[in-house]
Amino acid sequence: MLLALASCHRDSPEPPPPPAPPPAPVRGAAGDRDLRVMVADVASAKACEMMRGQFRPLRAADRPEVVTGVLWIRDCTITNHDTHVRMQLGGVGWQWAHQEKKQAGAHFVVNQYVKFGVHATIDGTLDLAFDRRDHVLSFWFTPAHAPEIAFDPIGGVAVQRKGLWSKVIGAIGSADKKGAKQAKQQGTQQFVEQLGRGLAVAIDLCSGYQRFTIGRPTKGSLGPPDAGETPKVPIELAPNALFVFGPELDPHGMSIDVDTDGPVDVALVCADNAEELADAYAHGRAAPPRLALAGKVVTGHARLHTPARTCKVAVVARSVAPKTVHMDWKRPAGEQARSTGGPVLRCMR
Repeated sequence: MLLALASCHRDSPEPPPPPAPPPAPVRGAAGDRDLRVMVADVASAKACEMMRGQFRPLRAADRPEVVTGVLWIRDCTITNHDTHVRMQLGGVGWQWAHQEKKQAGAHFVVNQYVKFGVHATIDGTLDLAFDRRDHVLSFWFTPAHAPEIAFDPIGGVAVQRKGLWSKVIGAIGSADKKGAKQAKQQGTQQFVEQLGRGLAVAIDLCSGYQRFTIGRPTKGSLGPPDAGETPKVPIELAPNALFVFGPELDPHGMSIDVDTDGPVDVALVCADNAEELADAYAHGRAAPPRLALAGKVVTGHARLHTPARTCKVAVVARSVAPKTVHMDWKRPAGEQARSTGGPVLRCMR
């Protein structure tokens, strides 16, 4: 019996050797570079989706706390090679201009919304940042050099002429030409300075709230709130003004609170109707019908609401007063966050 057991023991197979350890993941500079390439690829595919069709508020150059114009981003293309990205943006817009100048015994005054077309080419790099404490994910686009800007006024710049020599100067048409030239120079410089600061998209993963800003907020910051997010950014409407903001997603309905110091016609409209209104305004054509989902002339405070829609919804504000008035509007932050999908992470705050 003992011999039989010994024989069986000698014939049993030996245990297999332990498996080889898996190769170590790539960490350090090489892994970081691969991640940045991936970010550039994803951003190139999605960034234009986020920007195309957006109406962005424009701040006054001498009063950066006040919104005095609108930029409608109509075109967007992005190409990338490795982490180097070329972004091309095109659109139309308008901004209030009030300037006075005395020359050769005449007093020149510009008092109007200068309407323009603009095209920007920006070369730079994309970076990704995540703040573990605040759970904010940031995509930063940093220009490699000053952007190339093509800025052209639409419809000319009307220069009012007063003074002893105004008739002589007006006869040779130099005032309006100088006004258009100056508008072109100032508009070009303004976009060079603003877009030269870079672009950023930041997402609070705990709520889903996201913000697109011009500039580069610090890591963990969504960046400063803009019109539609806070009453601390007033919108200034001169007579005959049209302002458009958004459009925003509306899967569960959209509400806005509006405050004004004078009568303003405010409406929520589908994005395609907002684009028709903006295109006609920019090019001096008769306005098409405004198809308001909700709207009223607001003096003081009002809340507008529309139920869930399949279209994106924009805010349209038109001046109905013979004087300059101010307004602000805000969509509840929780509603905006839900519209883009809500929380990505479960956070204990």
